[in-house]
Amino acid sequence: MTKKLTFDDLQPHVDMLCDALENKGASMSGVSHNPEVYQFAKKYREILQRVRDKKIGYTEMWICLRQLERDTTSAAKTQRHRIAKIVNALALYIKKEYNRVNN
Repeated sequence: MTKKLTFDDLQPHVDMLCDALENKGASMSGVSHNPEVYQFAKKYREILQRVRDKKIGYTEMWICLRQLERDTTSAAKTQRHRIAKIVNALALYIKKEYNRVNN
């Protein structure tokens, strides 16, 4: 019997989205050179690790994600729409990971 693919199987992982935000590797997003934005990928990875270690509550995580969204899009000099899509996807998948870990 073969495993049926689910919606989650087809979605990018947070690490891939962080790579896209950093514009590196196979996940290059096409975002022009923008080191001010690249630094925020590390912060998203830190939040994800705190979620996996159960060291952050939902409200704190939500506040951190909202602040990172504002900071990341504000730092973007070009292609804000593309960066905003990456940031929104990061928030979505980190929240999904929170629900998976805490349920």
